[in-house]
Amino acid sequence: MEHAKEFPKFGCAISNTEEEYDSEVETFFTAMASLESDIGLLLSKDREWKENYEKILRYLADLETSIIFKRGAPESDFLKDLLDDVDSQDEIPDVLLRAKTEAPAILIRAQSKARDVMSLYVKMSRIPRFAEGFTYARFGGLQSLRKSLFRRAVESSKQ
Repeated sequence: MEHAKEFPKFGCAISNTEEEYDSEVETFFTAMASLESDIGLLLSKDREWKENYEKILRYLADLETSIIFKRGAPESDFLKDLLDDVDSQDEIPDVLLRAKTEAPAILIRAQSKARDVMSLYVKMSRIPRFAEGFTYARFGGLQSLRKSLFRRAVESSKQ
């Protein structure tokens, strides 16, 4: 008898459909919230970069709004400005072993979550009812975000 009952659904603003809570779109926004939470932790753990974390949080909020309401892609050029021209050759264990605070570990976790968000974003773009919200133009800043978080982890581990 228990199988006959249906779990509640939520109204998805992107597709104007009723979705299950295990749907890909719910998973995407949960991953975004987890990434935002780590960025929020970094506001107090890495005060030197506080202004950048605030910009990142605004960018992520604008990205969510852009996806949901199908508005133009949010400005992400500031993320490219956070990158230097040299790709880091540091390995994650080296960064963590050298760190004197917990900020590099949170940054490593955040950049991993950014990669998860990127993966889920691509999956969402392939689902016809969500594709209009998950366009290539809106995807652009996520890769720069991931790279800038890793670069900051490397930099802060050397302080």
